[in-house]
Amino acid sequence: MKPSTVVLSLPVTELDRSLLFYRDGLGLATSGIDEGIIAFELPNLSLFLVDHREYAKYTTRAGVPSASTPAAGACIISCAIGSKQEVDDTLARATAAGGSVSTPAGDHDGSYMGYFSDPDGHLWELVSNTRTEAAAAQE
Repeated sequence: MKPSTVVLSLPVTELDRSLLFYRDGLGLATSGIDEGIIAFELPNLSLFLVDHREYAKYTTRAGVPSASTPAAGACIISCAIGSKQEVDDTLARATAAGGSVSTPAGDHDGSYMGYFSDPDGHLWELVSNTRTEAAAAQE
């Protein structure tokens, strides 16, 4: 797996409160809230604060239950992947190495997405689309 971008998504109960904490309290720059998600671009990492109801859509798609309120330590680790084939290959390798894939990869929101959990249940999301394919071609 050769991710071109890594995104850490954290579920939050109140986007406005989280925006004040991360932007005003910690001094992180953001363009604001877009469709229930606040994005902060950090060196080599994108941090997404996701409204817990929106977050549940992703965990449900992955076949993983989500608590009605965010639990400490809950997150989705997303990787931008260069091709659909690489998504499929990575899912197969994750399964062979002791991870689990609860739902097959498929097309969602204009991207090809696959989900797996590591042996401890940490959720990973693999995303391939025209942007990630173009980034992989430049490497």
